[in-house]
Amino acid sequence: MKVMNELPAWVRLQANSQQELEDLARMHTLTLTEESDLHAEGVLRMRCPRLDGSRLLVTELWWVQRDDQTPLYTVETAYGELRAGQARAWLQSQGLALDSAHATALAFLHQLAQQTATVLDAIDACLSVAGRANARLLRNAGTDQAGGIEDVEDLGVYLSTLNIPLSLVVQSLEDLERAARQLRRAVLRQSSLTVDRVDELIAEIERVQRRVHFLLDRQRFHQRTAQEVVAMSDLNVVKVFTVLWAIFVPGTALINWYGQNFRFMPELSWFASSWVQMLGVLLVTAVPVLIISKAGALR
Repeated sequence: MKVMNELPAWVRLQANSQQELEDLARMHTLTLTEESDLHAEGVLRMRCPRLDGSRLLVTELWWVQRDDQTPLYTVETAYGELRAGQARAWLQSQGLALDSAHATALAFLHQLAQQTATVLDAIDACLSVAGRANARLLRNAGTDQAGGIEDVEDLGVYLSTLNIPLSLVVQSLEDLERAARQLRRAVLRQSSLTVDRVDELIAEIERVQRRVHFLLDRQRFHQRTAQEVVAMSDLNVVKVFTVLWAIFVPGTALINWYGQNFRFMPELSWFASSWVQMLGVLLVTAVPVLIISKAGALR
C-alpha cells in the first residue's frame, strides 16, 4: 500500500489488488464497515473506463470528499487513474487554488469525463465500421457480390460486443454525475470554489451522457439493419422457390392427368399432339410467373 501527497489537498492511497483496495477503503474511510454505508454522503465508489491500446479496461476507485479544508481522499489500484501533473496544470490555468479540496476534486472529475469521452470516440469509430459494412451488404443485396448469411452473422456478433463497453460507459457517467452533484452540494455549503464552475462540469458530463445515448440508438439501428439484411436474404430464397413452384406445377398437373390411363383419350391421336400439349404447359406456366412478376415479388 502506498500513501502519496502529490497535491496539497489530495491524499492518494494505492492498492496492489482489488482485495487490498477494499481493505484500504474500509480502513481509511471508516464509514464503509457495512454495505448500507457504501452510499454515505461524501463516499462514492466510481468505475473508470480507459483504453489500453485497442482494449477497454475498467478499474474502480473510492472517492471520499468532505469540506473544502479536508483533503480529497481517493483509493485506487496500482495503475492509478488520476493524473496529478495534469490536474496541477489545469488548476493553475484556471486560476484555482492548489490547496482547495473542492477545486482538486473538480480537476479530477474533468479528467475522468474527458477520459470517458475518449472511450466513446473509439466506440464511435467501431460503429462507423459497422455502418459501412451494413451499407455494403445492402448495396450488394441481390447482386453477384451479395454477402452471405455468415457475413451478416459476423456483423451481428461484432455489434453485440459493443453492448458491454457502452453499458460500462453509461455506469461510469452515472458515477461521475453523482460525484459532481455531491461536489455542488458541498460548494453551496461553504467553499472557495464558485458553483458555476461545478455547473460547467455537470453540463460537460450531461453532454457526454447524451452522446452515449445517441451511440446506443445508433448501435440498435445498425443491429436492426443487419436483421433486415437477413430477412432480405430469406425473402430471396422464398422468391426462388415461388418461381420454381410456378414453373413445375403445370407440368406436374399434366403428368398427373395423363397418368390416369383413361380408356378413351382421343387427343393422343391428334396431329402434333405432343407439341400442342407442351405448348399448353408453357402457356399455363407463363401465367403465374407473369402474375408474380406484376405483384413485384421478383424484384
